[in-house]
Amino acid sequence: MEYLVLLSSIALGVATVFGLRLTDARRVKVLNAFTGAYLLTLVMLHLLPDLYEPENGMVVKPLAIGGFILLGFFLQIAMDSISMGIEHGHAHEIRGRMAIGILAGLCLHAFIEALALGQSRELQNPHERAAHHFLLVSVVVHNYPISIALLGMLLQSGMKKTSALLCLALFAAMAPIGMFTSSATGLAVYSRYLMAIVIGIFMHISTTILFESEDHHRFPVAKLFAIVIGLLLGIASVIFQP
Repeated sequence: MEYLVLLSSIALGVATVFGLRLTDARRVKVLNAFTGAYLLTLVMLHLLPDLYEPENGMVVKPLAIGGFILLGFFLQIAMDSISMGIEHGHAHEIRGRMAIGILAGLCLHAFIEALALGQSRELQNPHERAAHHFLLVSVVVHNYPISIALLGMLLQSGMKKTSALLCLALFAAMAPIGMFTSSATGLAVYSRYLMAIVIGIFMHISTTILFESEDHHRFPVAKLFAIVIGLLLGIASVIFQP
């Protein structure tokens, strides 16, 4: 079921592009503002505190956790140089090899994020289940605007619809592959450190979106409204968690 949930945001992105024709960069930025606020709220109120909870009676090492968060933060900076920042709403005109590079960067990004979703055992602890649930929701919400931006850019570059959809399908497959790889290889044993890396990635993306100003440092009302909605929805998600 979780594999289908991961794919659902990409399918919704396709429906948004073709059904609502949402390819305008300004509208995508507003959508990204919402997801940025939502992600940052979940990180601060749930995912980050979870990392420092004792695991099976063992005290975690704060220095190690902080180190992996920093690794994720700077890893995202490195991936931005490949993907050209589509993860936080930077749309560009693309041609030829540039499209391949962007797609490669996004695929790597999606794969790394999903590694933290792997499970080495069944989650019995309600606290662990909640953390896993919020991480899954965060990845799904985050991938939705990325799929819109990527598909829109590919189509605007002149790529045929079939080819653009195949590229998007490759991107969509990376999260399930990352999750499966983590579970099948035993890498999920280090899920706490993998989650720390993902939190670092989310912190970079969300803060880049939120602190990005428009011309003359004006803050559009639509973007501010989207941020407030994302913040409130994030708080509600944590308070009324299942």
